[in-house]
Amino acid sequence: MNLYFKRLTQLPLVKAMTNRWLLAALCTGVSSPILANDLWTLYQSAQQKNGNWSAQQYEYLANKKNTQLAYGDMLPQVGVQGSLKRSHFYPSDDNIPDVGNGSGQVGIGFRQALYRADKWATYEKAVLADQASRLQLQQQSQQLTEQIIKAYLNVLRAEAVTESLNAEYTAIKAQDTMMQARLAEGVVARVDTEETRARLESVVALIANNDVAILTAKQQLSLLTGQPINDLDQLKQPINTELVAASSIESWLTQAQTNNIDVQLAQTNLAIANKQVDFLKANLYPKVDLVGNVGWQTNTNNGPTYADGTNYSIGIEMDWPLYTGGRTSAGLDQGRLQAQASQSRLAYVYQAATTQASQAYLNLVGQKATIKAQQTAVEANAKVAQASKVGYDLGVRSMVDTLLAERQYYAARRDLISAYFDYLNAYVDLQKASGNLSANTVRVIDSLLQ
Repeated sequence: MNLYFKRLTQLPLVKAMTNRWLLAALCTGVSSPILANDLWTLYQSAQQKNGNWSAQQYEYLANKKNTQLAYGDMLPQVGVQGSLKRSHFYPSDDNIPDVGNGSGQVGIGFRQALYRADKWATYEKAVLADQASRLQLQQQSQQLTEQIIKAYLNVLRAEAVTESLNAEYTAIKAQDTMMQARLAEGVVARVDTEETRARLESVVALIANNDVAILTAKQQLSLLTGQPINDLDQLKQPINTELVAASSIESWLTQAQTNNIDVQLAQTNLAIANKQVDFLKANLYPKVDLVGNVGWQTNTNNGPTYADGTNYSIGIEMDWPLYTGGRTSAGLDQGRLQAQASQSRLAYVYQAATTQASQAYLNLVGQKATIKAQQTAVEANAKVAQASKVGYDLGVRSMVDTLLAERQYYAARRDLISAYFDYLNAYVDLQKASGNLSANTVRVIDSLLQ
């Protein structure tokens, strides 16, 4: 932690932010937190401690039961029925004797669907809904993976920028010290020292703002992983810009069209909508069930049992609505319109996935070229800055020229840093668009850290 970060944390606003973050970390319920600094460990921690992800997993398991419920509705339904009744009549005429009756019965009844197109459609729809629920879980898993990777990279980006700013501050501070000494000797004009001091204060302000960005990024990463964030592994520089094997854009578009989770989910939702149409059509057909009952009953009249025995029944029940006031046809029309909406939505999602994959691929290629250009720019600006400094010492360059050259050099360094992280983010976007974002993506990014 540099001097300016320490100074920053004493400011009331930042101090309050820091305290809230620390309190949140203490309230995670982790008695002995894992002080992880690598991406893979934090990713694993998120799988265990992220409350939103845990809730989504439980919801998936709950939704899976719908298939079992629908299947069970097509199997025989067997139950026990029983009753025990006692009635007594007291006539107002004393000459008429009281009359008491009692009855009891117990039996086993069953019902088996023989022809129920609605139940079969419900079951098939439940199977598809289970598939959609699984895809939604995969979608949420990809989202969490993306969030963790990008949150981690955001911390590293902000820290790398601060490191560059600190280096710039050190260089300008040394220059300022030299200029103050020369001013005391009467060798330089005061305006030159003021230029140096102004640039120095400007860098201090940038450091302070960027340290706030570091705190914010760490808070977000801590929220996702359930772990307090300390010193993280840093990005190896220069980074490997060959994360994606040379291939045509068409291959990535093909992957997006087949593997993209959004596309698969839209396809499944269309199938569900079509199956809903089948369910509504079932209301046009009769419903036929096999029903039966077997039981034992007893009856009493004023005490003694006068009749008991067993009974049974078996038969077929049919329900075939002939006129429902137009509700059946209206419902069917509604289902067909909803299926058409799902078809249109699939076409849009299909196009969106293709566009996202195309943009991600082109962005990746562009960022690779940007990195190469920025590396050249850093080297060139370093030479210019050095030459300008020498020129100032020889009296052929002004202090303004020297400070501008150094500013451009450090700005080029920070642009190169941004290009590194933009490349990695583009890689993650491409993996997501093509449906390949997974734990392996985390391992690839983690291998670039040290």
